Amino acid sequence: MDKIDRAYKSIGEFVVTFQWIENTYRQIGWFILDPEHKNWPPRALRKEKNWELLEKVTNLFQQLVDTYDLPGAEEKIQQLLELTDKFRILKDYRNSLLHSVFVELKSDGEVVGILRSDPKWVLDSETGKFIEHELFTEELVLNKNNRTR
Repeated sequence: MDKIDRAYKSIGEFVVTFQWIENTYRQIGWFILDPEHKNWPPRALRKEKNWELLEKVTNLFQQLVDTYDLPGAEEKIQQLLELTDKFRILKDYRNSLLHSVFVELKSDGEVVGILRSDPKWVLDSETGKFIEHELFTEELVLNKNNRTR
């Protein structure tokens, strides 16, 4: 598989993984709301936007931990908050990818690169410069954690 195919493939893999993580949050929320699955299929947490889902599940988890005064509760809450913050960053990146314009750069009839144009400028945390256009590669998706809005 060449670098162009891998770049396009990386978008799909990222989105599928993102949706899997989002669904895991939903399942955690369902388990907290109905641990015995008495009401199946669950109707709660199905229509929430991503940020609403994260907020609701985080609050449900905090309430559960507070109610039962579990050992190591503060550490578990802190871990969930850290994961949720990272997931919010991934959500922003997913939205950026899906709303970008991708232009294939060709030479002699062959695609030699992909230019990604983001409708919102992105701040490169390494250089401190704003990026409006960039050459898009698989590595950009794999190294997403180095970039913030």
